[in-house]
Amino acid sequence: MKNRLSIIVSLISLAGVLVIAGIWIFGSIKISVVSLDTFIGICVALMAIVFTVIVGLQIVNAIDMKERISETERKQKEQIEIERRLAENDLIQTKQVNNLQAGICSTNGDLYRVQNNLIEAFWCYHSALYHSIIAGTPKLEARIKTMRIVAGQISSKPSADFSILLPQIVFEYSEIKKTDVYRNYLSSDYDAIMMNFEKKMKVLGLIPSTENYFSKQHSLYESPIKK
Repeated sequence: MKNRLSIIVSLISLAGVLVIAGIWIFGSIKISVVSLDTFIGICVALMAIVFTVIVGLQIVNAIDMKERISETERKQKEQIEIERRLAENDLIQTKQVNNLQAGICSTNGDLYRVQNNLIEAFWCYHSALYHSIIAGTPKLEARIKTMRIVAGQISSKPSADFSILLPQIVFEYSEIKKTDVYRNYLSSDYDAIMMNFEKKMKVLGLIPSTENYFSKQHSLYESPIKK
């Protein structure tokens, strides 16, 4: 549309120039019978036509620009909506995966507990708490209670290599302490459990007799291992 109107304006302008040039030439050689008033009238009419077409072109351009802006805004809104849905899906999948992992860890902890492998059981229960927090599970009292009981019952070294278990416990300990759930709800209970667990590990000679071992060592372990 814009290109067509540009061509029309150009043709009208060219026609106007040719008519004016013709009238001037014929008037100069006394051929034309067009008077000065008629000449001026024709010029004004041609200028009015050109002006009208130009104004119309500007109006069409403004409408076209408005439509383009509306289309751009619509596409931006669609993109934002797509990103929002993707983020929601990612969040849902993250919750589902962590809920599943929490259940697996809890089940493994029960199996270790039955076999009286209490350190391994604590390792699994601690991981179940971590995944439950990441999943946004609202009720964590049962997991905290189980961890407290198991930590209190530990009296012997693990069957597994504790150097394999320790990095994950330390990592998850660090991550849990960063959460709002810890700050708002779990801090006192969780800290008491971990202090008791740390004390038991020192008595068994599994970690150095360093004060606040977990707090000082968590930066050494940046990623958990998989069960």
